Amino acid sequence: MRIRIDGTHAELVHTVNKLRTILPVGSVSPIRRRRRPYTWRVFIDTAPNRDTGRWIA
Repeated sequence: MRIRIDGTHAELVHTVNKLRTILPVGSVSPIRRRRRPYTWRVFIDTAPNRDTGRWIA
């Protein structure tokens, strides 16, 4: 699953850390600058390990 996150640096860091506690994160794209000042975009690729008991369908 690919997740797109737009926000400030603090919002991106907080969201990525929260997602890592819920889903196994495969990779995080480099930070991309947006048109609006102080706003960035990141793509997160998740790959749930279905062998474990905790994953979201």
